[in-house]
Amino acid sequence: MSMTLRYARPALFADYARATAGVAICGLPLTTVASNGITVSLAGVGVMFLLFGARTALRHATEIVADESGITARGPFGGTIAWNKLARLKLAYYATRRDRKGGWMHMTLAGEGRTIRLDSSLDGFDQVARLAARAGVTNGLDVSAATRANLAAMNIAFPVFEAESPA
Repeated sequence: MSMTLRYARPALFADYARATAGVAICGLPLTTVASNGITVSLAGVGVMFLLFGARTALRHATEIVADESGITARGPFGGTIAWNKLARLKLAYYATRRDRKGGWMHMTLAGEGRTIRLDSSLDGFDQVARLAARAGVTNGLDVSAATRANLAAMNIAFPVFEAESPA
């Protein structure tokens, strides 16, 4: 059962709009005002919005393929990680409100000299998280308490492995 996943178009288009608005708001004053400390700061913020737009374009151009054998990111900076070679699993939650009702998750998978980063706007993110957690359990990965808590929030159990005592 192979899944081909892409980032949700509404989320991508919203990010493109944010990047465009940020570049416009920061760039417009630069065309009409003499250079000073404030314009240099605005230019720096404008560059950050440009980089955010470039990151959005990379996500737009990337396709994720996941199945029982591994995960592949097709596109710029792509790569493949076989589940039996998964060496690192990290799942972080970033809240946008104090009550933690809004926010997104970011998953980092590493193995075989590759790192694949995904966020929860990926259609099928929860299915990939289940496959990654299963591989992590099978491989005996030691994941952080935060990752276990974030997996639990997605109704995915991840056991705590006892440290082996030296023989």
